[in-house]
Amino acid sequence: MSYESNTGLGVSTQYGVRTVGGFQGIRPTSGIGREAVVSFDGDSLPKEVTLPAGAVVTHINDEFATGAVTTAEVGAVDVAAADGSEASYVACPVGGDLTIVGPTAGTIIVKYDYVA
Repeated sequence: MSYESNTGLGVSTQYGVRTVGGFQGIRPTSGIGREAVVSFDGDSLPKEVTLPAGAVVTHINDEFATGAVTTAEVGAVDVAAADGSEASYVACPVGGDLTIVGPTAGTIIVKYDYVA
């Protein structure tokens, strides 16, 4: 994919194929709520997603994935039970890499609260 900038305005034009989707990482949101997105599209290499120390996982949304989540961990903390109800929130005092195993395609969204 090549880029060209010849307008003098600092604007680039892209030539070639553009891909859609496949976003992975921390999605910016407002307030203390954050979202970590993991894509299982098979077109890109998996990207490490790290949740910060003190994060509280509130919900694992697997509605957009094919296959069930069998393992969901932040560091060594099992967060698979986080289903959106306050009683199932899982604190991650140390933080760490987000590991999700099970889905074969689609996207998993992990919602968590974090106050810096």
